[in-house]
Amino acid sequence: MGFLLVRCVFAVGLIFTVTIVHARPAPSDIYFPPDDHEEHSLPVFEQSAASNTGSQTIVGKDGSVQEQTFGGSTSSNIASDLSSGQLSATNTQQQSYQSGDKSQSMNQAQGQSASFGKDHQALSNANTNTNVVREGANVREQTSGGSGSSIKTAEGSQASQAQTNSESFKEAGKEGSRTTGSSQSQNLGMDGKGSASNANTGSERVVLADGTVITKSFGSSSSFQTSGNTKASSLAQSFSQSFGG
Repeated sequence: MGFLLVRCVFAVGLIFTVTIVHARPAPSDIYFPPDDHEEHSLPVFEQSAASNTGSQTIVGKDGSVQEQTFGGSTSSNIASDLSSGQLSATNTQQQSYQSGDKSQSMNQAQGQSASFGKDHQALSNANTNTNVVREGANVREQTSGGSGSSIKTAEGSQASQAQTNSESFKEAGKEGSRTTGSSQSQNLGMDGKGSASNANTGSERVVLADGTVITKSFGSSSSFQTSGNTKASSLAQSFSQSFGG
């Protein structure tokens, strides 16, 4: 009986060991997707950037001085399959001139950007300008700025823009200022619905040598909306002028 007991224990141990070995997965049973498998593929983006600056100074025989500086930069980030990307660019420029009691300085700046994808496109831009002219006691300063944007998606498109202008002056017998502004917007849906609006404003103030003050102002706005067979529009205008001492 002692011999039989030892033999049974050995047999049980052998079975247990064999079971563990066959329970492990064989290397051929494990699947590793290749790097170019569709579920793991991602677009490759190509990036680039550049910038430049420069300056120039010219001194004339009459003692006049003219200076100019400028700078610009661009950047892009585009998918290799052209499915999406971003672009941007900026430019600046400064100019100045001095001769005797006359001087002028100008500053300009612009910026643009764009982005696109499989289901959208977007554009935007902005610009600013200033110009100052001095001649003796006369001074004139002008500034302007504008911006615009547009977006297009599967649902429709939107666009808007705005512009402002201002001017101040001082000359013999009078001085004053003028400002104007305008804006437009548009919204169009793929279902035929849409709306548009427009607005304009302006003002002017002039002071004469005898103390007389002249002021003017105006404003206008309009809008349009359509939905199916329904259309609606509106228009408003205003104007005022005054004289005072």
